[in-house]
Amino acid sequence: MTKVAAVQAAPVWLDAQGTLDKTIALIEDAGRQDIELLAFGETWLPGYPFSIWLLAPMKAMELVMRHRANAITVDGPEMRAIGQAAKRAGTHVALGYAERDGTSIYCSIAAFDNRGELILNRRKLKPTHMERTVWGEGPADDLKVVETEIGRLGGLCCWENMQPVNRQGMYQLHEQIHVAVWPSFGMFKGNPMAYALSAEANLVQSQSYAMQGGCFVLAPNSIIAEEHLAAITGGDEFARMQVGAGGGAAAVFGPDGRRLTAPIDEFTDGFAVADIDLGMIEAAKVFADPAGHYNRPDVTRAVLTRSSGPAVPEELEALAEEAQ
Repeated sequence: MTKVAAVQAAPVWLDAQGTLDKTIALIEDAGRQDIELLAFGETWLPGYPFSIWLLAPMKAMELVMRHRANAITVDGPEMRAIGQAAKRAGTHVALGYAERDGTSIYCSIAAFDNRGELILNRRKLKPTHMERTVWGEGPADDLKVVETEIGRLGGLCCWENMQPVNRQGMYQLHEQIHVAVWPSFGMFKGNPMAYALSAEANLVQSQSYAMQGGCFVLAPNSIIAEEHLAAITGGDEFARMQVGAGGGAAAVFGPDGRRLTAPIDEFTDGFAVADIDLGMIEAAKVFADPAGHYNRPDVTRAVLTRSSGPAVPEELEALAEEAQ
């Protein structure tokens, strides 16, 4: 059995050093609890730039610039400190962060093993809607799964988890433990027109990823703290009506789709903790292995080639030979 946890907590919003200090404290807490994998939400460090969804672009620019100023590099002192904390705690750590590369910012996921070594870094392939005003796109081949002592580990950001091609790519890399990083679900709280952004809708995505892929899924996410609401909304009345404090909904799902953790109060920092057994994956894939006996790569090719013209028998035959 492996003890894993999805973090539900409020970052020190748009403050890299403050959030780093909290990150290290949470990793130390995980070590005391013998947690072997601790996962944080999307752009946990330095916090998700909610304002881009709520304010006119130029009105949100001050907060966008704060977000950029608090983005960190993959080889910078903040990441080294997180690796050192993971080593001291003896805990694998995965977290979403705003990655600076030169003068561009990316929505990234990094993972460290329990020796403090950086074993994974990847960028969100396609930021969603307003996110494209802040973050660049990751490279097409940035679907990654790494071998660890606790299993084959990978992760995707937010709505990357609902895109069929992304899912299939990760499944074909034989992922066993998936980290689906999400922001807080406090934005557009109670707005019936924004159900697709709700905790309920997006936890369904995490649950279906687990069941479809026959893998474990950790779904960490953040909390919007009451003291950050004024800055997030910029004093705008409409924005203030769209966002509320809380929005935490961390969970862990098993390879048969069942939820393995009880809900945490949405306003409360905490860990959604589960003991997982990779043997459950074998049982799930007896019925459906999307990268093996339940896969039809020739059908995938036929569907994809329709965008550039009808598939021809020779192409399908070649693909079938490749899959053997």
